[in-house]
Amino acid sequence: MARNLLPTPVAARRGRALTVAGVVLCSALALTACSRGTDTEARAAGAEFDEPVEIVNCERTEVFDAVPQRIISQNNHVTEILIQMGVGDRIVGMGYGEATNVLPEAEEQFRSITSLAKEYPTREQVLDLEPDFVVAGMTSALSETAGYTREDLDGEGINTFLFSEYCGDGFPDIELLVEDYRQLGQVLGAETAAEELIDRILGELAEVTEALDAAGVEPVPTFFYDSGQDQPLTIGGTGIGNLIAEYAGAENITPEGEKPYFASSWETIGERAPEAIVILDYGSASVEEKIDYLRSHPIMATTPAVRDDRFVVVSLGDFFESGRLTTSVRTIAEGLHPEAFSDADRP
Repeated sequence: MARNLLPTPVAARRGRALTVAGVVLCSALALTACSRGTDTEARAAGAEFDEPVEIVNCERTEVFDAVPQRIISQNNHVTEILIQMGVGDRIVGMGYGEATNVLPEAEEQFRSITSLAKEYPTREQVLDLEPDFVVAGMTSALSETAGYTREDLDGEGINTFLFSEYCGDGFPDIELLVEDYRQLGQVLGAETAAEELIDRILGELAEVTEALDAAGVEPVPTFFYDSGQDQPLTIGGTGIGNLIAEYAGAENITPEGEKPYFASSWETIGERAPEAIVILDYGSASVEEKIDYLRSHPIMATTPAVRDDRFVVVSLGDFFESGRLTTSVRTIAEGLHPEAFSDADRP
């Protein structure tokens, strides 16, 4: 079934975000404490399930006979999520373990976990650790390029999980994140912590949506600039970036992209006359260098966004299927619609 991937008006999003009305949110400190209730007992026991637990993840069926006890986390945002769910002490090794921008609430445990590689560990490293669960946040983490696929690890008796952002079917609704987190909570024996994390994410999104709706704002046509000079790499209409744009009151001007990120053209971006530009902060080029390049580009220099110096900067680390996405939503919303947020509302 074809999905409508065009950004929806701000007001139309209210119903979705307000499904969390009345949720009592844990603070960062409270979340850590809440994560160690009955879920901890299941973790400590390494309990077998009364009956095998079966989930369908990215069209693959995974069957768990027992709560996983030896986890390899392939991406740093995945590692943070597992720590937030209270299972960080079960991570026996992680990819992308040299991350510098780690959530404060997760950093102490993050630094105690063995970093296997600057990027992804080799097949030999993975098998040597005898994991029972490998969790990935990007397709590349479980691919021929990495040296092992989900099918390969299944043949070794290792369960896998891939976050739905990279399943290839699009990410039109926050419910996909909710389902991913609930599935992880179920198989990890961490249902309570998973629900607390979900509630916090949905609650923070609802706060932004309420502020934008109360101010009656209209979505701002926005170009999301990842990188590239010959061709601009930007967000398509299928990933978490497009969803972030919707919640933030931004209209993604390149929704035709069939992947979370894709290469567009400067002519296309210029013709669509973005009124704002979101810069993704990462890589060898600094934010200042990216903005300077856009200002000097003969096409981009003519756009309303560059003429009005309307740039918003967000960290790439806040642009994945994690609790960090609410930071991007809030940052972009405040940058595009400052009238909707009083000083008292700022975190």
